[in-house]
Amino acid sequence: MNDIKTMLKNAMILFVITLVAGVLLGFVYQVTKEPIAYQNELAQTKANQEVFADAKSFEDIELNEEEALKAVEGYSKIEIVSVKKAMDEAGTLLGYVIQVSSGGYGDDIVFTMGITNDGVLNGISIISINETPGLGMNAEKVLVPQFLSKTILGSFDVVKTTPASDSQIEAISGATITSKAITNGVNVGVTYWNNVLKGGQ
Repeated sequence: MNDIKTMLKNAMILFVITLVAGVLLGFVYQVTKEPIAYQNELAQTKANQEVFADAKSFEDIELNEEEALKAVEGYSKIEIVSVKKAMDEAGTLLGYVIQVSSGGYGDDIVFTMGITNDGVLNGISIISINETPGLGMNAEKVLVPQFLSKTILGSFDVVKTTPASDSQIEAISGATITSKAITNGVNVGVTYWNNVLKGGQ
């Protein structure tokens, strides 16, 4: 009998602890939800402006799901997250900002890329990256500058030596997976632009 009472008492204590923990987690979630969303929005806005400094506003446009799936064919762990129009003060379309998520060595790498109406890749801006310190985390310093002001003629290739052409991207030393993740992500964005956005939507 005492054993049953002890079991019931322990079960009740465990239930109360679980209930309190659940309530506290729910409270913390509610308190932090808006600040986190606000920070994510700030990061997105900053990334948009970095790849389209001349734009005054960015307008979401509907993603063509069928073409987005076609663009990632042949690649793994890559997704087109969103597409925005980049517009000047008068509302004239300057080009597009494409947000891409690509599976890296450690986690998904999320970045934006800006492409002008005349087919120039303004550059890329990394929103989220969690690669190996000292290797893949050097993407901001090593890879990002290589995509600046590139005329889109085709896809980009990762090389381990000094690039011999504008279509070649030099890999981060010791971080080929990260280098290919970002470069392949850019190629997916370029394919989508060519098939859907080129010439204005």
